[in-house]
Amino acid sequence: MEVRIFRIHSKLIELVWPKEISSETLMEQQQVRQFFENEYSDGIREIRMGFNTLSMKLRIEITEEDCADILEEIKQLPKILSTFSFKIWKIPVCYCTEFGRDLENLSQLHQISPDEIVKLHSEAFYTLHFYGFLPGFMYLGGLNQRLFTPRKKSPERSMPEGTVAIGGQQTGIYPSESPGGWHAIGKCPVRLFDIRKEIPVIPSVGDKIKFEPISRDAFEDIRHLSNQGLYTWHHD
Repeated sequence: MEVRIFRIHSKLIELVWPKEISSETLMEQQQVRQFFENEYSDGIREIRMGFNTLSMKLRIEITEEDCADILEEIKQLPKILSTFSFKIWKIPVCYCTEFGRDLENLSQLHQISPDEIVKLHSEAFYTLHFYGFLPGFMYLGGLNQRLFTPRKKSPERSMPEGTVAIGGQQTGIYPSESPGGWHAIGKCPVRLFDIRKEIPVIPSVGDKIKFEPISRDAFEDIRHLSNQGLYTWHHD
């Protein structure tokens, strides 16, 4: 396991993997997180994950020597031979130009048609690496390399709730209205974060996301169900 450990201060440590977006790194992060929760749960206040990081806020103070011992324990963990169990969630997206205001620009930039962009984006299976930026914002890995696009130099002041967008090597959905520098290609009618529910987000870290293109009329029907709390999430 290729990982380093840093003592940020006496009650905060961070583990860092090679800087890449990969399912193998995610599996190792999940294994390490499970190890910490099983072995050190009483001393942990909070665990957070990024694409290549895992940070822990502690209830107790920790030394550099403690960090070295923990790193050695981690490196002795058996290599995962099979993936963690996961679900494949199907999320509807309307890719019409009304919602995908950057489709034409991306088409010109990548020299492929808007229809091909939609095809490439919707045929992939994405891995949910972590939630961040906004409550319910899913950071998804697995974007087709042909769609890799640098973030906008000047972020938009408002990305509407449900906007499906591309930024760098990632894709995601804005769960609420927010400024943003990603490229809008469609919109999801489903409420992704609902504070009224006991579990405000449905997919779990490590799950897969599959986008399903829908019509404008279907978008309105699903949005109505979601706003009424009647929409049923679908998964395999």
